[in-house]
Amino acid sequence: MEQEKERVLAAVRDVIDGQTTPRQGQSRESSRGREPYGVDIKKSSKPAPPAAKELTEEEIEKKTKTILDEYLHVHDMKEAILCVEELKSPSVMHCFVSSAVNHVLERSTIARNQTGLLLHDLVKKGVLSVPVYIQGLTEVIQYAEEMEIDIPKIWQYFGELIGPMVRGGSVPVNFLRKVAEPLKKNNKAGLLVAEVLHAASHREGYKKVGSLWRQSSLQWEDFMPAGNVKQFIKDKRVEFTVGEDSQPCTPTVSISLEAIQVKLHQLLVKENATNEAIFDWIEENVDEPTMKSSKFIRALMTSVCESAISGSGSSARVAPEIIKFRGDVLQKYLDHQVESELQALYALQALVHKLEHPQGFNNWEKSKDPNEQEGKGAAMKQVVQFFTWLREADEESDY
Repeated sequence: MEQEKERVLAAVRDVIDGQTTPRQGQSRESSRGREPYGVDIKKSSKPAPPAAKELTEEEIEKKTKTILDEYLHVHDMKEAILCVEELKSPSVMHCFVSSAVNHVLERSTIARNQTGLLLHDLVKKGVLSVPVYIQGLTEVIQYAEEMEIDIPKIWQYFGELIGPMVRGGSVPVNFLRKVAEPLKKNNKAGLLVAEVLHAASHREGYKKVGSLWRQSSLQWEDFMPAGNVKQFIKDKRVEFTVGEDSQPCTPTVSISLEAIQVKLHQLLVKENATNEAIFDWIEENVDEPTMKSSKFIRALMTSVCESAISGSGSSARVAPEIIKFRGDVLQKYLDHQVESELQALYALQALVHKLEHPQGFNNWEKSKDPNEQEGKGAAMKQVVQFFTWLREADEESDY
């Protein structure tokens, strides 16, 4: 049973976001560029070595690429933060930020999001200060308009990189004023900020991000001429930043778990609602203790998976891209908590049993369709391992 439980926890972490369980990759020692050493318990009589010399900007750039490549491969946030801490070069840490941004700017959405999350956690934990983060970011952003010629989606890409910084209010949103400053002269500042807010809303919901915007005292006039604001808000769909309806409310009337389950099923399965709409409904109607309860987690996980499955038994089909798309929803409410991850796994086990062990997962795993290979490797790690364990577990229970 203990071995099965360990397998359970490892599998569910892969499904949720892969961050809490590092996969095989370089060791901590190799990633930090030093050899393992022993500890001499005897007090040394030798004088303490002189303080290490700070790294140059070129050295920081090289180490940044190494740290990021390993982090994006093994998804070990704690290890990446430790590696950055060991750079010990405070006067050039802005180069770490600018090098990180440049390194992933034209890579995948996942790489940009994950790098943004790393930078968020580095700032939150004090490894990087907000001014250092802003300095490094603006060193790249000042050239964004020139980049737009070769990278038409440059504003979206920057939004994906910066959006994670607008997370739970851990960093005041008014940092955007300084970040966008280099773009004001060419009237591009609003474009950047709108993309950042949309990217943040994918993880937090429109109401939460709208509330953070209002609390920051930011105004669109900070980023563009006042005469352009009204049309800009409409064109860029940022109405959630203005008006009272952007302020989330604390639920005042208790709602039953049965009603929550019905509503989640309606939003995810029947309506295929956006992640933002799901966040907004939950924030408005579900109190925090309920969000952390095992029944809520099971209801959420069941609805997410049901939305990706059609048919049953041997005719069942799975759409892994839907599970990937709903990853932000699962990440937010499972919150890397072992018990929540376990409840999510139990919910999925029950669903697979209910659907009579769908073969759609096996068919998808074995598919060689060349048009469907992009992103399949990551999706398989998120889905197939999970259901392999479930099938094996159920087979064992038959004996």
